[in-house]
Amino acid sequence: MVEIKVDPNVLAAMRRAFPSPPNSATRQFHRYVAVLKTMLLDSLLRGQTVEELKLNLFSISLHQLANDGGQIGKDKVRVHKWLKDNNLALVETVMLGTNLTGMVSKVKFTDLVTLEMPLATSLLPNLLNDASALNSMHNPSAKATAELINHLYPDFAQCVANQTLDKVFDAVSIDIKSLENYMQWLRSGATKLSASKRKLYLLQAHVILSVAKDKGGKYYQRRKPSDFGRTYYCGTSVQNVNKELRRAMLGNCWEYDIRSSVVAWKMGFARECIVAMNLSGRVRENFKHTLSYLEDKKGLMATLRYLVFSKHSEVPAALQPTLLKQAFTALSFGACKTSRAWMDQNGEWARPAMVEIFRVKQERDLFLNDVSVVGFIKEQGLLDDFLFNGIKQQRPDLLKLPYLQTQKGNASKSKCVAFLYQHQETLVMNIVRDAVVARGKTVLASIHDAIITKERLGVELTSEIEQLMQDETDNCYWRLGGTKLKRYALPNSKT
Repeated sequence: MVEIKVDPNVLAAMRRAFPSPPNSATRQFHRYVAVLKTMLLDSLLRGQTVEELKLNLFSISLHQLANDGGQIGKDKVRVHKWLKDNNLALVETVMLGTNLTGMVSKVKFTDLVTLEMPLATSLLPNLLNDASALNSMHNPSAKATAELINHLYPDFAQCVANQTLDKVFDAVSIDIKSLENYMQWLRSGATKLSASKRKLYLLQAHVILSVAKDKGGKYYQRRKPSDFGRTYYCGTSVQNVNKELRRAMLGNCWEYDIRSSVVAWKMGFARECIVAMNLSGRVRENFKHTLSYLEDKKGLMATLRYLVFSKHSEVPAALQPTLLKQAFTALSFGACKTSRAWMDQNGEWARPAMVEIFRVKQERDLFLNDVSVVGFIKEQGLLDDFLFNGIKQQRPDLLKLPYLQTQKGNASKSKCVAFLYQHQETLVMNIVRDAVVARGKTVLASIHDAIITKERLGVELTSEIEQLMQDETDNCYWRLGGTKLKRYALPNSKT
C-alpha cells in the first residue's frame, strides 16, 4: 500500500559508523524506516490538506518518530538525531508542530527517499477516471491487503486466541456493495467535491472495504478511551468519516441522536443554578433564549439566517444553517465574541472560533449582536459558572488533573464543562443503547451522542426511550431525533 525506498548509501553509512554488534545498524535502520512508514500511512488516512497536496507535505509527529525510531551505538543515540546530524535525514521539517497549537509537524521527504504509494497515486486527480486503478481498489492484491491488515491489526490473532477481541475492538457490519457504489460515485459523479476530498474519501473507503472483505464483512475499530469520558477509535472509523461514507458503509439503517445534546444537558441544571445563584424568577424567565433554541430551533435558525445573511452573501445558502449551528455549538462550549479558540465537546481547543465561522465581519456582528444570541450567551455563561463552581465545591480533586488545566496550570472552566458533559453523554447513551437492545433492535454503531440501528425504532419506542433518559437522569430536556439512511445505489441500478 505504501513503500519507502531509501538510498542505499544511508544504510551503508550507518554500518560504517556502527560496525558492532553485527547487524545492529541494519536492524535499527529498518526499524526507523518501518516507524516512518507507519506514520506516513496514518498521515494519508487522516487526509492531506490542499496545501499539503500542492507541496507534497505530510503531517507526522517528529517527537514520536524520534522516540519510536530506535537508538543505536553504545551512547544510545537516537537514529533520527544521528541521521540529521550526518546530513542523512529522511524527512525535512517544513513547519514544526508545538504543544501550544496541538498540531503535529509538516514534513517532506528528502531526496534520499523514494515513495511508492500505488493506492495514493491512483487517487490523484488526473487518475481519478482510471478504471484499472478503481478495479485495484475494489479488488486489492493479497499482498496489499495483508500489509494493510498487519498495519491496522498487528495483535488481531492474539486477541482472537485470548478471546479479548470484543474488549479491544468494536466490529461494524459493512454493506460491501453500497460501499463499492459510493467509491464509483466518488470516481465519476462527485463533481462538486475537491480532488483532495475525493482522494481522502476514496482512501478511507478503500481501507474499510479491504478489511471488510478480509474479515467476513466486518470492519474492526480499535477502541481508544478518552479521559473526558468518551470512547473514540484509532484511525478511520464510523465516528470520523463523512456522513455520506458512513451511510455507504452501513447501508440501509436509522440514526438516532440527542437533539442539541450539550444545551439539553446544561438545562437539566437550570433549577439548581437559579437557587445557587439567588436568581429571581422561574426557569423560563431566566433561560428563555436557551429554551427557545431547544424548543423552536428551526424557527430561530430561520430568523437568524434571514437577519445575518443578505441575498448578496458570499456564503452559499446551503452552508448558512451549518455555520449557524457551528456558532451555537461553539457558544455552548464557551466561545465568546473575542475568542480565538474554544473548547469543544472533546475537551480540546477547537478552531475555528467566531472569526472563522463568520469570515465576513458584518455577518459576524449581526449574529453576535442579535438579542437572542446575546441572551443565549449570557444564559450559557450562568450555567457554565454554576457547573464550574459545583466542581470546585464537590470535586476539587478534579481540578488537579492535568488534562483539566490550562497551560499555566490553572483549572480550565471550559475543560471542566466538557469533562462533565462527556461523562453524562456516555451515561445517557448507555441508557439508550441498552433500551434499544432490550427491545430486540440491532445497534450497528455508536457515534458519541448518537446510535445507528438496523431497524426503525418507531414513534412509540422512541418516546419510551426518551422518557427513560429523562427519568434516569432527572433531566426533562433530553430528546431523540431519528434520520433514515439509505444505502448507496448507482443510477439506474437496483443494487
